[in-house]
Amino acid sequence: MDPSPVPRTTPREPSASGQDSAPSRTLLAGIALLAVSAAGALVIIHGFELLQTELGFESFALTFLVGGGLATLWLGVFGLAYLRFRPVRVHYGIRWPTLRDIGWIVGGVVLSVVVAVLVELVVIPFGDGGATTISSAASVSNPVAVYTIFFVGNLVFIAPIEEFLYRGVIQGRLRESFGPSAAISITSIGFALGHIPSYWFGGSDLASVSVGGALLGIAAGGFVLGAIYERTESLLIVSVIHGLLNSIGIGLALLASL
Repeated sequence: MDPSPVPRTTPREPSASGQDSAPSRTLLAGIALLAVSAAGALVIIHGFELLQTELGFESFALTFLVGGGLATLWLGVFGLAYLRFRPVRVHYGIRWPTLRDIGWIVGGVVLSVVVAVLVELVVIPFGDGGATTISSAASVSNPVAVYTIFFVGNLVFIAPIEEFLYRGVIQGRLRESFGPSAAISITSIGFALGHIPSYWFGGSDLASVSVGGALLGIAAGGFVLGAIYERTESLLIVSVIHGLLNSIGIGLALLASL
């Protein structure tokens, strides 16, 4: 007689709810990452502002530079903490730039500028000039000092950390269930919404057309960065593009203030 047969197992088809659970969890994780990172940055800046008031050395420039710096640091720490909790494939792309990389950087900057100009042309007829960022408001007392510190911090600190969190961690997490296109789109919208505190601290009317147009331009720029990240698999490249774009904006703002 044959020995007792070992039951043969066949793969089970996942239930309808099982098929939806993974994408649902991924979407919730992406939304939570976007919301918690933005809320944390807002709390940090506002908390530092309250601390200044308590200690009697109120300075909005200091609120922006120190409070904003701590908020940016929070984004990086939050992203690293999430990776410890739930690993995500992040393409760092740390390497000596090739001619192809330089081409992506130049092309990315040019395309982002073109997109920003097109959005601006659409918004200008309806805008009210009410989109003031925290950096603009903070630079009133000493534009050269504030914008110089902002310029350096942007290149070596702000752009790399924001790209790590948004493109590396959040876009990478969303890509797992939704693919690149949806991941880029969702992350770009969240990236733009994450800049709302900048306009709030700047004293802007968040319901104005100007702020809406500015956020639309940021979302469009985020889409360009997200697409380039997917094509190059290099946070280094998109961090350089991001840093250069911010530097152009900082330079123009400084010239306008002089």
